[in-house]
Amino acid sequence: MPGLIHYLKSPWLDLLLPLSLMGFIWERSGNPAGMVCLLATWCALKFARWLPSQPVYGVLIGVLSIILSAVIHPVSASAPTDLLLVLLAFAAGLQQSKDHWRVALWIVLATVIVSLPFVEFDRYNSNLDAIPWSVVRDLLPQEAARIQKITINRSGYLYGLFALVGYGLFRAEVRPWMSRLAAVVGMLSFVMALGTASRAAALFPMAVLVLSEMFWRNRLWVARRAQSLTAVVLVLSLMFNVIIYWPTSPLAAGDPADVGRANIAQCFVRQAARSLPELVIGQGYDRVSDHCAERVFLPVPDRTKEIPHAHNVFVQALADQGLVTLMLMVMAFAVILHRLFLGLGGDAAPLCLIGLSCALFILASALVESTLLKTSLQQVISGYLLAVAWVAPAPRGPMRHN
Repeated sequence: MPGLIHYLKSPWLDLLLPLSLMGFIWERSGNPAGMVCLLATWCALKFARWLPSQPVYGVLIGVLSIILSAVIHPVSASAPTDLLLVLLAFAAGLQQSKDHWRVALWIVLATVIVSLPFVEFDRYNSNLDAIPWSVVRDLLPQEAARIQKITINRSGYLYGLFALVGYGLFRAEVRPWMSRLAAVVGMLSFVMALGTASRAAALFPMAVLVLSEMFWRNRLWVARRAQSLTAVVLVLSLMFNVIIYWPTSPLAAGDPADVGRANIAQCFVRQAARSLPELVIGQGYDRVSDHCAERVFLPVPDRTKEIPHAHNVFVQALADQGLVTLMLMVMAFAVILHRLFLGLGGDAAPLCLIGLSCALFILASALVESTLLKTSLQQVISGYLLAVAWVAPAPRGPMRHN
């Protein structure tokens, strides 16, 4: 038994994350059963590491087994399994050392390479319009890329997240050739994010990279002001949502697609606040989504389509699970950001830089997309990377502060 536990604590167990994409070989789906089963196996084995000393992980394995069939066969667009899978993946990443995380992050970055055979092309890539040189535009694929049946926005989210992992490893690696390799794979991932036609996946990684670089170059100053910076990030996030969703906002009255998203968010908030009990505990899954989808349509070329979700993780949680869950989510992000800001002043600073970049990207994406709906891979990767904030103390590994 001790020998088995030793193998389960190996970071190479994380190879199941990129290998879960093999599920696309047998099933053309946005969330194939093979992928879900491999991700669930990874999560269960992660929990099994701590069973001898912490029996509570046995309870988490039980929760995982109970929700597995609901993940594979969802009965609603927004389901209770969505946030549960994020939480379970987060728990799977706790108590990992710096050396463990270093290997784990390289394995997560390798998902970019594994995903390439499964890339398909869909509608026109509107991100190409931002390139001022027609010669360059003509050389690039004109269609939007996505990972098989995963939507372009969710594919862009994953590639944007992997790009920031590549940036962080480029910053952290001691060996020059590994640092350059991380930069190359990270840039490839960013190019793939641009290729998905997702505006958020094109803009947010660049914005987060600039912020992360500023935080890194002033990391001791940042660590001393961790609490204040956390409050600033959360307040700016709230202001950003108010600006893009407020009925009289110029941003909510420009592009027709933005108008549709602003209207759907306003509908969700109105329905969520319909009565005090429903505001506090939520209205269950898809009730608000179905109500608003019948009244708000997103204009797309030559037609209109219903919007089945809030295009905002926090607004979706408010409608489905209520104000209590929303407050817990905000508190969780506050704690994560605070720990990562503080960590920039410690011996795990390179890892905290990677965690901070990913957390800021996840937060920004959550403000404009329902990024944690449906696709198990992005739910698991998101939850796992947020756990970097709880990196366990360990002897100094081969990572550098530059």
